[in-house]
Amino acid sequence: MKLYDIGFNTAVKLAIENSHSIGREILPIALSVGRVLSDPVFAFADSPSLESSLKDGYAVISSDINHASLKNSIPLEVIGEVAAGDHIDQHLHHGAAIRVLSGAPLPAGADAVLADEFTRKDGKFIFASATAEPGRNVLPKGSDVTRGVMLADTGQTLTPQLIGLLVAGGIFEVAVFIRPRIGLLATGSEILLPGELLTPGKLYASNMAFQQAWFCSMGFESRMMVSKDSVESIADAIRQISVSSDVIITSGGAWKSDRDLVVKVLNSLGWKMLFHRVRMGPGKAVAMGILDNKPVFCLPGGPASNESAFMMIVFPAIYKIAGFKNCPYISLRGKLEKEITGQIDWTQFVQCQIIQKYPEIILRPQKLKSRLIAMSKTQAIVTIPEGTERINAGATVPFVCYNRDLFSFPLSAGNTGISKDLV
Repeated sequence: MKLYDIGFNTAVKLAIENSHSIGREILPIALSVGRVLSDPVFAFADSPSLESSLKDGYAVISSDINHASLKNSIPLEVIGEVAAGDHIDQHLHHGAAIRVLSGAPLPAGADAVLADEFTRKDGKFIFASATAEPGRNVLPKGSDVTRGVMLADTGQTLTPQLIGLLVAGGIFEVAVFIRPRIGLLATGSEILLPGELLTPGKLYASNMAFQQAWFCSMGFESRMMVSKDSVESIADAIRQISVSSDVIITSGGAWKSDRDLVVKVLNSLGWKMLFHRVRMGPGKAVAMGILDNKPVFCLPGGPASNESAFMMIVFPAIYKIAGFKNCPYISLRGKLEKEITGQIDWTQFVQCQIIQKYPEIILRPQKLKSRLIAMSKTQAIVTIPEGTERINAGATVPFVCYNRDLFSFPLSAGNTGISKDLV
């Protein structure tokens, strides 16, 4: 198989296929939101655990009031009262009723609940002015959750809604895929970690800060290191960071010049290279291999190239290690404001801003002088696939959206749905 200068789609396929789960762990349900189930989950309990009332009213025997109407109200003696959570030993007999509140267990002998609005109370009696067939206003045992049924399957992400269902079914711990620990290594004698003293000729490791921020937003643990530009320093740093990491990502030194040492060092350490250099722009210097059964991604040092390689190849692969089945970004479609062009023999990524979202999404390609400012303002990425040289203005194209907030509705009094004014 070809290792060098491969197509973008091939690189993504190799990255995904060689990124595997590192195991499972048991978590309390309260700490599991956003995690991915490694095992199916079955209900331990029925919900509700007993037949219960859906309304405030009176538990009755339906045959007692078969002929009740406004003109023919039927008296029933009230012999007790029960609320949600109460225990009741009374058995309902013909000619009687028991006051029940919403959620209360249905007394033995009762088969229906007559709502308050169809009764008139007079001392110890109520007068029923409507019928209530068997099962009326009664929530059967196990109707929300039935013990033994599968509530969630392997690979499902634990959302707040799903957690609510699991707890209703008596689930308080779940087995989830372990999130990988990420080792971030920037190479270059000029690179400083955030917080270190800046001196002339030095610069801060913004690439790693960008990557760490993405991992932090998803709850992944990551650690930063910096190495000088020497074979010995890079090899030592890789060995150190590998001890506490499940995945290693390097930034810088990934190309072919005399000072690009990372891939050479990894070769000397015995990694299995899967690919090096991808027909994509920006980001072509990216490489991937396996070292000591751990994925290692080598990214270029240029900010735009580093971002593209990370976002388009690395982050989705690491997302898969944590058990996720889908890409971590929102994928939508929008209309290009201007023509975009690329090279026909490779995949091109175009930074865009979203300038209008209602009634349609408009994508404005951007070119700013500062690479970092351009990256910070990028809201969408449009891909020009290999084999396509240009996409005309006005074309509707798929794009990756980096900012979910753009499609959230504003907080305001009485606003309970998506606002029509999304600009």
